[in-house]
Amino acid sequence: MADESPTPANTELSEDMASGPVAIEAAGPSLLARMTAEVVGTFILVLLGVGAALLSGTGNNGTLTVGLAFGVAVIIAAIAFGGVSGAHLNPAVTVGVWLSGRLPGRDVAPYIVAQVIGGTAAAASLLLGITSLSAFDNTQGRTIMSAAAIGYGDHAPLATSQGLNFGVGVALFAEVIATGLLVLVILSATSARAPKGIAPFAIGLSLALLVVWTIPFTNGALNPARATATALFADTWALQQLWLFWLAPVLGAAIVGLLYRAFGPAEDTASADA
Repeated sequence: MADESPTPANTELSEDMASGPVAIEAAGPSLLARMTAEVVGTFILVLLGVGAALLSGTGNNGTLTVGLAFGVAVIIAAIAFGGVSGAHLNPAVTVGVWLSGRLPGRDVAPYIVAQVIGGTAAAASLLLGITSLSAFDNTQGRTIMSAAAIGYGDHAPLATSQGLNFGVGVALFAEVIATGLLVLVILSATSARAPKGIAPFAIGLSLALLVVWTIPFTNGALNPARATATALFADTWALQQLWLFWLAPVLGAAIVGLLYRAFGPAEDTASADA
């Protein structure tokens, strides 16, 4: 009996196999892996940044030290976890990256949950460590954490140190502008057109400067997860004012994310258009 003629499908398969090895696209990190990276990265950010804020009154530490602590923490986390989750470490950044078209909407809520968990765990660790020292009484815990909590009006740093009372409007303006600038640096430094390897350092140094700038007005939030972490363990006023430090950073990030999606490089927004 004569051999059967190859079907078109078999012919195409044979040609593909003869042409060389078939490229298989590797799967990216799982959602669980990315959430874990966000938990650990945000833990590092709050542990170093808030830890420096709590100790800012000792030695020669001051506002610049606190800003640099947050900045260096971001550099560490970005280098360690940037390839896994993008190292957002901040719900506002996640919203901005999503609206710019670089993150699927289904990942926004898991990222935010992970960031809040990581920040809260870090704040709890700091509080446990400080109150375990013989110089502090366990009943002082909330008072200690209030020094690093985010606030406006009577609870802004300049209000307590120099009697300058900045209200809701000033706090809203400062946090919107600062977070918007931070997200702009993040989107630009991680653009397809940006030089490779600069992102962690550009983002970390930008955050350091922006934290230093906002500390007099609000104690430098720019990050709802960081604000929530300290508010949970501070005096009751911190939780009462927490709404502003979710609204303002997310608003600033959302504005920049949408503008970047509309006017950013085409190769950065191609996935958003799809």
